[in-house]
Amino acid sequence: MTLPPWLEPARATIDAMASRLPHGLLIQGPGGCGEPLLAEYLVRQILSLEDDRPARGIAHPDLRWVATEDAAFIVVDQIRAVSDFLVQRPQRGPRKLVVIDEAERMNPNAANALLKSLEEPPQDSFVALVTSASERLLPTVRSRCQSVVVQAPDTKQAIRWLAAQGIDHAVAEHFTLEYGGAPYHVLEAVQREQEPLWPVLMQARSSADLAALSERLRNENLVSLLARWLRVVHSLIRQAGSASPPDTKMLAFADTAFEIYRAAQVNSGLNRQMQVERLLLHWLELDIPRTS
Repeated sequence: MTLPPWLEPARATIDAMASRLPHGLLIQGPGGCGEPLLAEYLVRQILSLEDDRPARGIAHPDLRWVATEDAAFIVVDQIRAVSDFLVQRPQRGPRKLVVIDEAERMNPNAANALLKSLEEPPQDSFVALVTSASERLLPTVRSRCQSVVVQAPDTKQAIRWLAAQGIDHAVAEHFTLEYGGAPYHVLEAVQREQEPLWPVLMQARSSADLAALSERLRNENLVSLLARWLRVVHSLIRQAGSASPPDTKMLAFADTAFEIYRAAQVNSGLNRQMQVERLLLHWLELDIPRTS
């Protein structure tokens, strides 16, 4: 299978383990950089699959792909089913594999249930955990896995790759900034027909109709919207550099946006429109260059 270029070092790490593959593998990265694709690659290597379909959708007797299934957490019953699967003999080949995607979403009972399989792995059975937040895994789970680290592409590499996927260069530039350089998060945004935030923010500076602009952002998840907005602001602060005095208004805006971001993470009932319009009003007071 073809992987994006920034995943090649991680793939080389997996290939180097081929003769002595650990029973537990932790594929970790910043998120949105194709981390699950390495698990897909591992599936094909371990099970000798030639099927081009996504591995998570393949019905194979020696494979289990565990995910949240639209729930908040991976629960203990899912992991108990995995443990039962691991002790069975492979049916089609010599080895079997479990992939746990977004492994940081295992609740404590699920993580503890997995621990036994990692501590006493059945022969010819392998577990691959995929995560963008390894610090949220139990330390005992992390310690029983060998790590494969995915590095995010640099900005130019990400934009080139996105352009090769047919995404407009300017859109790719804006989204690469807003999504922290995570190309697959950008692809998801484009597939949702989301628009880059920067043009909307610049339109706000020439429009008095803040309610209409807030409505334009209505379908945006508030936490995601604020995270993108903060990345834009941080970029503007970095562009100003140390040659000029700190822009106190910009710094105050960043503090306010971060406070709302933190509140939105724990309070889903936050008045979304009021908070967005509050930030837009504050945004109008800033001295913003025409280009980001």
